[in-house]
Amino acid sequence: MRTLSAIAVVTAHVAALAAAQGTTVSTTYNTDIGSYNFDDSAFNYCQANYPSSSSYKSVANATLEFIQMVVRHGDRTPVLVVPGQDVTWNCDNYSENIYLKSSTTSSVSSSALVNQKVEIPAFNGKYGYSNQLWKGTCNVGQLTDTGKSQHETLGSQLRSIYVDKLGFLPYWLNNTSQVYVRTTDFWRTKNSAESLLGGLWPYRGITAEMAVPMYTYPAEIETMDANNDACPATESTWIKIISDSNYQKFFQGQSALMSKLAGILNVSGSTWTMVWDGYADTLFTRKCHNKGFPCNSAGTVCANADDENQVKRNANFDWAYKYRDHPLAKTYTRLHIGSFIGTLRDQLQNFVAGKTGSVKLALYSGHDTTIGPILGSLKAGNRQMLWPPYASNLIFELWKKKDGSRVVRVLFNGEVLQLQEGNQWCDLSACPLDTFTSYLGDYIPSDIAAECN
Repeated sequence: MRTLSAIAVVTAHVAALAAAQGTTVSTTYNTDIGSYNFDDSAFNYCQANYPSSSSYKSVANATLEFIQMVVRHGDRTPVLVVPGQDVTWNCDNYSENIYLKSSTTSSVSSSALVNQKVEIPAFNGKYGYSNQLWKGTCNVGQLTDTGKSQHETLGSQLRSIYVDKLGFLPYWLNNTSQVYVRTTDFWRTKNSAESLLGGLWPYRGITAEMAVPMYTYPAEIETMDANNDACPATESTWIKIISDSNYQKFFQGQSALMSKLAGILNVSGSTWTMVWDGYADTLFTRKCHNKGFPCNSAGTVCANADDENQVKRNANFDWAYKYRDHPLAKTYTRLHIGSFIGTLRDQLQNFVAGKTGSVKLALYSGHDTTIGPILGSLKAGNRQMLWPPYASNLIFELWKKKDGSRVVRVLFNGEVLQLQEGNQWCDLSACPLDTFTSYLGDYIPSDIAAECN
């Protein structure tokens, strides 16, 4: 989510650009987006497709050696709070029990076992701030019970393939060194990884010896998402992308819809005038939980299914344009996610060189803004280059063929990733490892300090 200060800079820059060009803002919903060749007929933001053991087939004449998996967290509450919306979000069907254990003692725990809960008291009309948030038991951007269930199911589907069908992963995870887990430092991505592992290896013990190490980077050095503070050029490149005349023609052609929704939600400011993220976040999360579309305070004007559908198309256009199709998209994705792509490439090469120990599965739990730029860098086709749904799963399988050569297969939400027409640089059902890693190299910064500044 963009910072307020950054969007304010963009607002001023784009307004000046429009004035200089004498741009006329359309009062209709018509825009060039209609000619953009999306295939979103089966798009479901609320739920990604799962891999299926019934349709899964091994690479011919090859043996599976290593798996990398990048997932988006599951269903969550909104990350932007719209005051005055009478809505309830509950997240109390799962409990999270936590204890501390000293590494220097053999005791089970060094602290009391606690059960973490979110409390939102009723507003008493006098003091406190409860009237500025929804009712219920969920924090902002928290993984919902649905989100936890999504990743449990994803884990069980992976188990049916990699444990039951292939026998590649162990039936019981008695040796946790076979798994490497990294998440961003958010409650929802950590809980998603925990839920996935619970589905992949159910009925595990909860002793300290059975704990799977779950690594996070401090926010200051995070590479699984855009790090605008560490890499200012990421933000400035994004500004250039959304300031160009083609993007502005699209954006201004949708101004009537944006004005309507801003009036319904009673929101203002640059967060709600330069990007579609806030409207998508508000409408999509409500739709996923059948909470109905929001209305203005008088109840006289409400959003509807057509509005939500157009917001979806606008957001999908924005997604593909900045991560794949704009002339600066390659630069943007290098800065946004290139360091993490470097981590994935190096891990593949280190596995081949025998430098990764006994790890068989590397799980990375992140965000839509982790998966989206990777899809853009790979030049995913239009049907798969849409906003990654909840619990999206991007899998890189390393296979060794009988002749000793290695290939990488890329699966996205249960299907082999198909590439954009005109950008079919490899067959990702079995791409030679050297071709794959060489291609990734173009999206990995060679001098991140120089490129970021």
